[in-house]
Amino acid sequence: MTAGENVSPEDLRQVLAEVEDKKPTQRLMVAINYLEDDDLTQKEAAERYGYTGGWLSQWLTRLERLETEPFEDVVYDEPRSGRPSELSNQEHERFVEVLHEPPEEADIDARAWTVPLAQHYLKERFGVEYCDRHVRRLMTEAGLSRQTARPQYVKADERAQEAWQEGFKKSPSDLDDDYTVVTIDQNRQELANLVYAWFPEGERPTLPVSGAWESLKLLGGVTDDGETFFLPCEDNYTSDLTIRLLDALQTRFGEKLCVVLDNASYFTANKVQDFAEDTPLELCYLPRGSPELNPTEECWHRLSQRLGNQLFEELDVLRDAALAALDSIEPPNLFTYLCP
Repeated sequence: MTAGENVSPEDLRQVLAEVEDKKPTQRLMVAINYLEDDDLTQKEAAERYGYTGGWLSQWLTRLERLETEPFEDVVYDEPRSGRPSELSNQEHERFVEVLHEPPEEADIDARAWTVPLAQHYLKERFGVEYCDRHVRRLMTEAGLSRQTARPQYVKADERAQEAWQEGFKKSPSDLDDDYTVVTIDQNRQELANLVYAWFPEGERPTLPVSGAWESLKLLGGVTDDGETFFLPCEDNYTSDLTIRLLDALQTRFGEKLCVVLDNASYFTANKVQDFAEDTPLELCYLPRGSPELNPTEECWHRLSQRLGNQLFEELDVLRDAALAALDSIEPPNLFTYLCP
């Protein structure tokens, strides 16, 4: 029997979604890549990640235990650090109670619990240090499971949108004729972006994806003259990056700009406000939860359609493809969105 014969890539991807640590994540990706590519040998698949073919054979055999054993016992190595349980019964009960409350209730600045946060709480509150695997088991026994939370978007207030649109219709008349209106927005593109496509009925379609977590960050703008401006970013979105974008927009379209943007913290930061006060910039913030009013969102939608169902091995290749696609996109009419 060939090693891994009873293991499917679909099953491994389900396990991958539950794994948090880097080492088992990487080892699962080796197995998935090998099982999904019929032309790939064990040696070739393993060497991509710095392993050997013999190691992969043993790893695939080990993964076959997933049929009968909990995945934690299969994909994680035996803990080499951490001490045996030192929580008293009372401390354990308190820990379980805390896990069923938001982390903020335990003075932890986070929206939801993770294994590292639980480890931090145990160490700070009870002076107990556990390995990742043991904390994960404690959280499971406490009735928690690792899931993807559904995003809860701020609902748009239709009256606020109507009032904003009426106000915006009047605002350009208060500005000089040489002011340019520009809407800006942010976007991320993954190395592999799966979108809907057509496949033969009765088949279970699959498409290759990358095991890398990197993404391309973009800032972009659309003007009332139908011009566009897109800026790839290596850093995370910050107030400093927003200031760089505003400065670049002024260099490109002139100092007198009426900039329409959303309420992201890096757009509304005091640092951004202070920068704008010393320039002819007019910052105009959309009502919360109103992406449909921003024409730049349409550029991102068209970009995703252009890049959809493609796998890019490197960020440089993705960046070049994204900028080329954006350059060919016909920009939407700005006023159709802002004040229809």
